Formats: sequence, structure tokens, C-alpha cells
Amino acid sequence: MKDKILSDQKNPSSPKEIEIGMNTDVSIPSNQAVKITYSKDFFENHGLFRWVSEFKLGTAGYRDTINLTDLYKTDAPYNAHTIMMIAEAMARIYERRGYGSIHLGGEVRKFTREIIQLISRIFAAHRISVHLHSDKGTTPIWASSFGVFYNELDGGANVTASHSQNFKQGFKPIDEKGMQLLSMADEIRDEVKKIGEEAMAGRYSINLSADPSPNIKKDFHYLDAYADYLKDIVPEEAFLLIKRAQEAGMKVGVSTMGGSMHENSVPIFKHFGISAGTDGMIQYVHWEKRDDFHRVGEIDGENYGCDPAKPIIYRNIGLKEKLLTGEIDFGFIWDPDGDRYNMVTVADATIASKAEEIGLEVEKMQGMDRCIVYFKPNQIYFINTALKLEMIARSGELFQYDWVISTTYPTSKSIGELTEIFNRRYANEFAKHGTKLRLFRTPVGFKHLGNMVSTIERQLSEGKGEVMLEDTTGEEISLGRKPRILILAEESGGAAMGGTEWIRSKNGKRESLSMKEKDGMQIALMNLSIMGKLFIERKSYTQLYIEKIEEYDIQYRYYYRIDKKLFDESLTGKARGDAREIGNRAKDFMVETFKSLTEGKTMGQVSRELRKMTGNQIPIPEVKRIFWAGDGTYIDFGKFWFELRASGTDAVLRFYIEGKEKEVLEAVNNAFVGIADEKIMALSSRRD
Repeated sequence: MKDKILSDQKNPSSPKEIEIGMNTDVSIPSNQAVKITYSKDFFENHGLFRWVSEFKLGTAGYRDTINLTDLYKTDAPYNAHTIMMIAEAMARIYERRGYGSIHLGGEVRKFTREIIQLISRIFAAHRISVHLHSDKGTTPIWASSFGVFYNELDGGANVTASHSQNFKQGFKPIDEKGMQLLSMADEIRDEVKKIGEEAMAGRYSINLSADPSPNIKKDFHYLDAYADYLKDIVPEEAFLLIKRAQEAGMKVGVSTMGGSMHENSVPIFKHFGISAGTDGMIQYVHWEKRDDFHRVGEIDGENYGCDPAKPIIYRNIGLKEKLLTGEIDFGFIWDPDGDRYNMVTVADATIASKAEEIGLEVEKMQGMDRCIVYFKPNQIYFINTALKLEMIARSGELFQYDWVISTTYPTSKSIGELTEIFNRRYANEFAKHGTKLRLFRTPVGFKHLGNMVSTIERQLSEGKGEVMLEDTTGEEISLGRKPRILILAEESGGAAMGGTEWIRSKNGKRESLSMKEKDGMQIALMNLSIMGKLFIERKSYTQLYIEKIEEYDIQYRYYYRIDKKLFDESLTGKARGDAREIGNRAKDFMVETFKSLTEGKTMGQVSRELRKMTGNQIPIPEVKRIFWAGDGTYIDFGKFWFELRASGTDAVLRFYIEGKEKEVLEAVNNAFVGIADEKIMALSSRRD
């Protein structure tokens, strides 16, 4: 039985009233305005009060599991009722602040179109204009970010769960700069709690406009301006290399995993004269839009999601086979919302052992003279950064500015090593211009990298002279008098670059040094130029990587990350609740135990405590430095570093370690993971 629907039949233009009492079987007409009133009983019986009490916007906005058959069912935390609460909270804040416009976009997950429609109608009912993609059904996150900034909108949101499994859905709000929310995130959380209070008092209602509505417009454009931006951040030499390789017949296989990047990358490639399609240089696979991502992550009965940085994904994506047959020369992968990028390559089998020695992942092919070499995002960023530095050194741009390399703490330190190397190599040139390369590190979350850029912009606009930033540890770091963004990088697979010129919005009301969101399109174009150079020279990407690691004598070359699953997120109902409780208790124990080591202890005490925690089973070196890195504990052992943090997007603990001695790194990291294993086993046995 559906909930009661009340309407004024004599005045069909008045809002249709829907009272939601007990059932989730709701019918919301789209062709007229609607007022939905919720009862206290509905909130109590469907766990919405608990949801309200636990709600917050995390590293990637809001992300959780969804019922794949019915958006209105409340057996999964992400549903029509919860997303409408978030949208209503955000719309109220927009109205209070006097904001008048918002962009909404999304990728291909189940119910994305319906969710965008619901959110659009809520904002439209608050008399806030909603701007949807002008001619595409999807919008990558980087396009939402750039377009909000360029079109001078008051903010936006993308309906995406990025690289997560298809049984998750998400909502990622961004501010007027195109950056994930910082200050407003807490305000939205508090407004959601107010909605919970209204529901407790039996007076929560929500209004939706009709659709179509004059406040909902398909007029969101970004491509031409974005292409101009790309011309500034990707060196001219890079575009020439792409053109030459295309003329020479290079083929690149590209998996879009059924997401937003096929229909949104084709026009950009076309803009730059890069052929894409059956006979083009870009050869798409998994290009048809599908909400199951062509099931690329469903292997041996388990759903691993669609993270291109996961070995089980990139090893089974289908690019390996095309590389071995010679159908393509290189391969790369975009996740569904286009913020993550990774690569699959082929190399001569004679260099397989050397590749492994410097930290690359190699799959040897029995009876073949070639091998498959897989790159991690960190290694791709290292090469992209090194070659861009070399290109702008040749053009002279390197010395005109204080180029900033900014990474999150668990991103490979090999990228940061390049700042010291190039500063030494070109010391005289930098001295003549009063510039040098700068390094700044932040906690995980691209919002922190974006906030760093915003702080630089603010200080420059205020005429501060030397730009000074304070990092998470309280250290003051100089970024020079003429900072420009070379690269912003997260180890998980997201990055963005900047150029020499300020980006200006459509009417000149805004300006920025770089995008403030991860952009897989930028990285793909820069990397495509590197592929082009290698194709022309008849070299493999592996050869290039080996050469650069050795040329620059990089110390941080083995990077080892373990994701310890806390509970099965595909569970529902009570089973999920029980598993989640155990997982969260284990997570809290690990995070707080390691965090406590940063508080008032000598390095000797920390070293002894770590040995005790691991049962003295392996030699733990003396700790040189330890600090809380914003969301995790970072430990510097001198020759290698380690960090433990809880993921902000998935139910996992992340254990990171990097250095030069592979066996030592693996032993130490596995020992720390063993602490979590023991805790989860102990908690599970008590539950049983």
C-alpha cells in the first residue's frame, strides 16, 4: 500500500502533498510541484534518526551502499530519503547565504539520473537555478570542478562514488572554486541534524519543484575554455610528440569502464586533432555506459570495484592481451568519474628482472620474449613530473617561477626527491632568477591540496610578497614570491597540474592557479605525449622509468600499500550492522593506538613500543621522527617511511610503506597489518 497522496484537484498547479508515514513505496510525480511530509514513525522505523546522528561528509563527500532495485528502500543507508535530506540541508544553506546557482552532474551508477532529478527539484523549489550538462548524460568530476569555476556558479555537486563497487552511490559537493567543500561541510552536517530534530517533532517536510522547471537548465558548457587551459599546462613540446606519434601509427588502448570518460574525452581529443575510435590512435574498450562497469571488478565471486590502481583490476582489464598481440602499443584506464588514472604496458623480457629491482610490478609471460609491466599511479606521477620538469627546463619556463610540487603524505617521496635534484642541477639558473622548486605536503584528500592552492592565491592577491604556508606539523614553509603549480598528486590515483598563467572565469570575476580537483584528462594527455616520445624512439615505458630512476638516483623506489578490509560492505540489515561494529572498533583501536605514539614520547620509547606491538618478531629500526599527519600516523625510519590511516571512502585500513630495501619494507608492513588481524579476530570471537 502506497503512502497517502493529497492534492487539490481544483487547482492542479498547487503542490501535490505526499505524507510518508510507514511505507517506503512512494510515488513522486515529476510534472508538478510536490510537498513531502515525513512522520516521526517513518524516521524511527527506518533507522533515519540513527543515520542523521552518524552523517558527515568525508574525504569524498558522502558515499555509502544503495539498494540496486529500489532507490526508496531504507535497508541501505544511501537512499532517496537520505539524499533528499542532504540536498535540502545544502539548499537551505545556499538560500541563507544568498547563493543563486548550482551545477549538478554525475556518472553512470544505478539511479544517478533519478538522484540528480530529485536534487535538482529541491534546489529549484528553493529558487536556486540548477545547471546540467548541455548535451551529455554524464559529467566527470573534473568537468564539474572546472565548469563551476569557469561559469561563475555558486557551487556544484557530482553524483559519484568514484572507484567504489557498483553497490555504492555517492554525492560530492564542491564550492564556487570547484573544490570539495571544507567549511560548508560541517554546516551541512549540522543542518541535517536540524532536519532530524524537525522529524522528531513531526514537522519535517520538503518541497520539490515540477520538472521541467524554468530553474532547471541544460546549459552547462566547459569544453572550449577547458581546452585553452590544457594548452597552458601541457607543454607545446608534448602536443607535438602526440601528433608525430599519431602520424607514425601509435595505438593506445583506453578502458573507460563504462563510465563518463568515453563521451566526455572524445570531443577533447578531437579538439586537439587526436583521432579516437575504431580507426583512431585512441582505441576504446568498455566504452558503452553501464552501471555495472562491464563487471571488470567482479572476479571469482567477489566485487572489487573499479579502482584502476588495484592490481586485481588492472591485471584483468583486458589490456594485457591487446598489448601482447600488438593490437595496441600502450594502455591506460580511467575510473567512472574520470578522476583516477592508471596504465598497463609491455616491455622486452630481457629487462624484466631489472624492472622488478627498481620497484615495478612485472608479469612474465612463459615462452614469450615480452613481459607485461604494471605501473602504480605514484610511478606515473614521478615520470610525468620528471619529464615536464625537463621540458620546461629546455624552454626556460622552469626558472621563471617558484614551481610547487605538492603531494599528500602517503604519496611517494620519489616525486618530492625531484625538487632537491633539479634545485641542485640548475642552482645557477635558479639563483639568477631568484626562484627554485618548492615542495609542500598535505593530509590525504584533494580538498587539502586545493586549499593549499587557494591559500597561495589569496596571499598573492593580497600582495604578501613571499608566500608562506604552515603544514600539518606546524612548520612554516616558503613557496617563494612567484609560485606556480607544477603538480598536485595523491597516491590513490588522482592528480592535477597547473601552468604559467592564471585561469580566468568566463566574465573575469574569478582567477585560479590550477584546478582544485583530480583530473584524469590532464594526466592522460601529458602521459600520452610520453607514450608518443617512446613510440617514436622505439622504447618501452619500462626502459624510460629505469633510466630516470637511475639518472636521478631515486631512493624511494619500492612502494608497498596494504588495504586491510574491516568488514564486507555488501552486507545489508543486521548482518551489516554487526560486521560494521566490529570493523569500526578495530579501526578505532588501530588509529588511536598509533596516534598515541605521537603524543609526548621520545623516539626511543616509540621504537620500543613498536617492537612490543609486533611481538619482537622482526627488527624494527630506530624511529627518527613521528607525527600525526592530519588523518593518520606518519613514521620516518630514516631509510624508509610508514603511515597508517583509515580510508575516508572504503571500510579499510591503509598501511603504506616506502624505501629502497624491498624485503625489509614487506616484513615491517606485514607485521603492522598483523596487529589489526589479531584485533579483528579477538573482537569477532567475543561476538561469537
